[in-house]
Formats: sequence, C-alpha cells, structure tokens
Amino acid sequence: MPRSRKSSIVVAAGMLSAALLAGCSGTGAGTTASPAATEATEQETVDITFSSWLKGSQQVVDAFNAAQDDVKVTFSEVASSKDNYPQLTNQVQAGNAPDVITVEYPRVAEMASQGVLKDISNEAGDLVKDNFSESTQSLVTFGGSTWSVPLDAGVLQMYYRADLFEQYGIAVPKTWDEYKAAAEKVAAADPNVRIGASAVGDPALYAALAWQNGAKWGALDGDSWKVDIDTEETKEALEVQQDLVDADLLWTEDAPVLQQKQAAGQLLSVISGSWYGAGLQSTFADQAGKWRVAPVPAPTGEPASALYGGSTFGISDNSTKAEAGVKFIEWMTTNPEGIKARIAGGTSTVFPVNEEARKAASEAFTPDFFGGQNIYDVAAEGLTAVPEGWVWGPGTATTLAKLTDESAKVKAGSEKLTDILAPAQEATVSELKNRGISVK
Repeated sequence: MPRSRKSSIVVAAGMLSAALLAGCSGTGAGTTASPAATEATEQETVDITFSSWLKGSQQVVDAFNAAQDDVKVTFSEVASSKDNYPQLTNQVQAGNAPDVITVEYPRVAEMASQGVLKDISNEAGDLVKDNFSESTQSLVTFGGSTWSVPLDAGVLQMYYRADLFEQYGIAVPKTWDEYKAAAEKVAAADPNVRIGASAVGDPALYAALAWQNGAKWGALDGDSWKVDIDTEETKEALEVQQDLVDADLLWTEDAPVLQQKQAAGQLLSVISGSWYGAGLQSTFADQAGKWRVAPVPAPTGEPASALYGGSTFGISDNSTKAEAGVKFIEWMTTNPEGIKARIAGGTSTVFPVNEEARKAASEAFTPDFFGGQNIYDVAAEGLTAVPEGWVWGPGTATTLAKLTDESAKVKAGSEKLTDILAPAQEATVSELKNRGISVK
C-alpha cells in the first residue's frame, strides 16, 4: 500500500523519522492511490515525472528513455532553484508533485522535515552508502534515514584570468593572506581593476567560507538540533572578507555591473563552485583560453575547501513510484552515460560525487576554454580538502534569508559581516522551536 502523506512532522529529536508523525491527512495525497497510480508489477513500463532547473536535464531524460524500456520519464523544467521549493511544497500539498525532484544540499533537511521528501532508505539507502563519499552521505542522511541521492559537489575554487595575473605580476594565491597581498598589488597598479568581488550579500558563500574555516552551523546533539552560526570560526572567515572590503580591494557592485567589469578585464578572478565553469564559457566565450582554475585560497598553508552548491535527487512524498524513480536517479548519478548526456551540450560542468561518473565527466570535458586545463582535476583535489562534519539543518532557509536581509546593513556600511551572525542564529533557533523541533 502506498504510504499516506504527512500532514505534519514533529522532529522531536532533530531526526526526520516516520515514527514521529503527528498525524495523517485524510485528503489530497493522503488518500489511497488507485491501482492505476501505483507501481504495478503487471505494468510493462512505469511512467514517472521529473522536475529540475539543472542544465542538461532534458538530454539526460532523453538518453535514459532511449537506453531502457522499464521506466519512461517525462521532464518538466523549473525556472530556477529559487522557484523550486515553494513550487514543490504547493505541489505536494495538492498531491500532484513530480515523482523525482531536485533538492540542493542546504534544503534537504528542510524539505524532509516539511513532508516534501519521501524517506527512501529502503530504495536508496545502500545506493548512497556504497557509491558516495561520507562527507556527502551526511548531507542526505538524517536520523538513520536516507532522503535523497547526491549528484554533484559544488567544490569552492578560484577561476582566474591567467593572462591578467601575468600582466599584473601576481602569482596564484594559496592563502587568504596571499590573496590580500595580490589584491593590494592589483589595486595599486590600476584603480579601475580589482582582483575579485565582495562576498557581501551572498549567504551561501558566507557558509562556504565558514565551512572552509572549520565551522559547523548545525548538528544533531542527542535528541536535539544544535545551531552554531555565531562562532569564532565563522567570525574569522568573514573578518577576512570584511577586511578586503574595508580596504577597497574588491568590487562591491551588483552582478550586472560585475559582469561588465569581467568582460572588460577589470575583474581578474571569481570565487565560485565547480559548476561555474559552464556559465563562464557561455557568457565570456571571447575570453577562451585565458581562464584557469585553482584551489580556493585557504586560511592557512594547508589546503582547505568547502561546498558552494550541489544538488541531489529525491522522491516526492506523494509519489507511489519510488522504486522506478530511484532507478532513474541511480542512472543519473552513477552511470557514466547519464553524466555524458548531461554535459554533452556544453551547458553543464557538473562535478559528480560518484567516482565512476566523475571519471566519465572528466573524459568528456573539452578543456579548450581553460587553455587545455582539465578543471575536473582541480575540483577533485578540492573535494579531498573539504572538512567533514558539516550538516545543513532544517532551518537553513531561515538562516540564509536572515543573512540576506542583514547584509543590506553591511552594504550600507552600518554593520560588519560579523554583526549579522547573531541575528541569523536567533532567527534560526526561533524558527525551529516554532516548528516543534528541539533545539540546543
């Protein structure tokens, strides 16, 4: 029998467990599905639906449908990741969500706690355990349950103009101290040029920089969630960025202006995730051969990175076709043909977590834009330098929203980056308590 949908989930121990359901809905997705809606064994082909905003998704669906006859996937495109989560929430409430859905790492716990994601431990628990690194397993597994399957890791790294670094006589910085020294040299040489752009206004980047510095914003502590945003590790990471802004060493304009400066050669580098490569190629095609990728500058001489983005695939809570959905998910995330299909059109530089899929992506990658450099090698190096133990909690959306709101004060000069951590901590704790989640 298909499992009835949760009307609410009480996460008393911070664990997302079906045993903690407060009750079941008697309408919508909670009604018993008809035989036609279930994954009937007598059905030769199981039809499932899939939604995503990720580049190359239609090509992946086409390749999967052509490769086998057991499952047929119909794809619907989501406008953006920002639109994805309210749309999924509404669809699950109405009982018409796609079977396979896309959820970024920071939103997995939240989507699970709100009843959007189905517990797929039976269908995908071994898949995740056997095919993905421990650091990414911890991002999709909570309280002993598996909620989604990793696709990629948005390894934090530095994209830079090799020709302009040479022109200004700067070496690729390995530490943030070296980055600041290089920034000073560039700004002194030309007041219309900067080494990079400010992190102010990008809460996901705040998190990545904190993670790189050893912070852990969330964790399960016994029967409660522990929220640790306002910590020394996070303050240290953001103080580095604040110092660069205060010294006028970074551009602080919004994205459209930054893109103009990048096009004009006035912005020498970009700190971003491994997914950024495809966008760089398409937006600045005339700069082919001039860009390279390096590990992100580290707090000390030891390599250290973090994840800045990355997506997973799960099954919506009202789906009755989890087995077929996971079969498709497994193909997308671990089968070399699935990865090749995604990157074949040149719209994606996805960096798969699964090693076999990653190898296929690396082999299929055309390195001409990056002067012959295989950027997958840099991302692989960075992935090994990601500190373990980071967990995104079920209040992440509130955390990021509060950081975004408070960042306006930083841009206005009335506050520093470190000042916005306490309000984010307070807002997150309040949100969890209001949802009945135990917090320490």
